[in-house]
Amino acid sequence: MQEKFQMNDLTKNTDLIDTLSIVLQAIGWTFFPLIILPIIYIIFFNNLILRKMSYGIVSTIDSFNYFIGKIIKWLLPLMVLTISFSIFALSIFGKSWTKLFETSEYIHASVIMLGAASTLLASKHVRVDIFYSKMNSITRSCVEIIGFYAFLLPVCIIILWNSQSFVSTSWRFLEGSSEVDGIKGEFILKTLIPAFSLLMIIQGLSIALRAVMHIYRHEKPKLPDNFDNLFTYEDKNT
Repeated sequence: MQEKFQMNDLTKNTDLIDTLSIVLQAIGWTFFPLIILPIIYIIFFNNLILRKMSYGIVSTIDSFNYFIGKIIKWLLPLMVLTISFSIFALSIFGKSWTKLFETSEYIHASVIMLGAASTLLASKHVRVDIFYSKMNSITRSCVEIIGFYAFLLPVCIIILWNSQSFVSTSWRFLEGSSEVDGIKGEFILKTLIPAFSLLMIIQGLSIALRAVMHIYRHEKPKLPDNFDNLFTYEDKNT
């Protein structure tokens, strides 16, 4: 009887996950044309409606990822405290808690996967600066546009495509830790992978649009005060 109830629960979870997958895919395909917006902007750069829409999209994406980054950064001291407490408890009292140890892993993964897009917005990712630092701002803008379409976008799409199967499977079974006393949230941890890809795609899109705006000397949304301005290396007023 208990096995029958478990099978019914699994069937319900499967139906729910399949429905959510269809809805998310539909939303993804609906917004996918926005990916080519920088190219459309290059062709129709004098269109005022397009310029206003692009300005709003860039501002919204940047504000969204900046907000996520502001929240995520507070997980860092929590991670340090969690790891420190685990080490002291084990070294001094000989106590070890699997949930506490795994909590630091969850926090670490969340900081990296969810904070990567805001780090890209702040232009703090590692670059090959041998050539990039010697380029003028227009050339750098072109590099950012090409880099988005040639590297960032394809890689993130591959990650999204390959992760959907094991993420959906993990949600169907509500996968938990392999340890008996571990955190029963492995399915949430795996969801960070497609979330990372989506956040990086939209932030890459925002930077590509900023680059096009800079090439045509159009007005760009302001970045947060503690962020270095993008594509303003020679003329601080552009």
